[in-house]
Amino acid sequence: MILVTGGTGRVGQKVVSTLRQLNIATRCLVRSGSEYFWLNETGCSYFFGDLRDPESVRRACRDVKSLIVCSGVSLESRENNHTSVTVEGHKTLFECAKSRGVEKVVMLSCMGVDRDYPIPAFHARKLAEQALIESGMEYTILRSTIHQHLFVELARQAKEDGEVSLPGPGNNRLNPITTRDLAFMVVSALEHPGLKNQIVEVGGAEEMTALEAFQLACDAIDTQPNGKPMSSTMLKLSGAVGRPFRRFTNRMKEQAIWFNDDFVVDGPAIAEYFKLPKSDLRNAMIETDDVMTHLADPDLRKKKMVHPQFYATIYEPGTAQLADLPDGPPPRRD
Repeated sequence: MILVTGGTGRVGQKVVSTLRQLNIATRCLVRSGSEYFWLNETGCSYFFGDLRDPESVRRACRDVKSLIVCSGVSLESRENNHTSVTVEGHKTLFECAKSRGVEKVVMLSCMGVDRDYPIPAFHARKLAEQALIESGMEYTILRSTIHQHLFVELARQAKEDGEVSLPGPGNNRLNPITTRDLAFMVVSALEHPGLKNQIVEVGGAEEMTALEAFQLACDAIDTQPNGKPMSSTMLKLSGAVGRPFRRFTNRMKEQAIWFNDDFVVDGPAIAEYFKLPKSDLRNAMIETDDVMTHLADPDLRKKKMVHPQFYATIYEPGTAQLADLPDGPPPRRD
């Protein structure tokens, strides 16, 4: 059994789908009320819990041999933040995993955590990495460059508003990666002999500027690339905003890193190392835009929701048969 945290996230969804395509028994630790219905057709099982709840984490780890960590915080709140989840939550996860006899952990992190950025997202991920290493379990940590979602989000905003403020000039160079490729790397790392107790930086095959990636996203969703870089003065001013808005400024500063600093890897060499099939960044952006459209439209979103009587179904709401439902997590025995 493989336990996946963050399975409802952007990369986590692709990880779960990849595991299930390989017919690997997969359990997702999901929060009640999360958008787990996107995973229904995979046939994975769900365990409702929270990284901030040690007891639920400990139960979720029962009979688990491998752990894939894709969990993180996109936009912080008072209770759901980088301290409570990214740092403390993952410490709890690794402690529980070790006590339950988990043999291998693959953790998704990001490039830049070793650059001492004074930004919570990067600092917290670094502490989470350290917690995993100090746990003594076998591990692989993949530090990834940014994937297509950020650029599609900005392109959609440009389409809706006519113009978007970019978090930087975008002249920096990077290797954007598709979530599909990143998921493939994560799954491959489970048994890759060359990745035992290693930290590896990964990215896409093609190198480009952040501005070019934004323009590609605009082309993918058929809109004009009307983006205006936010001034450094405005970005610095946002840091002085009071506590209620700090979560937005922290997110803005995180995005600014990807539009100002270089994050370059040997893309073709990485693709060869992981034996990646050819992937197209533009197509990935089109697919991402379609998902975002479903999330934003109440009617389209409703079609993806499960019937209240069932927690996991591959059918239209209300048509599932009990015998067709995937197995859920095992009953509590402790």
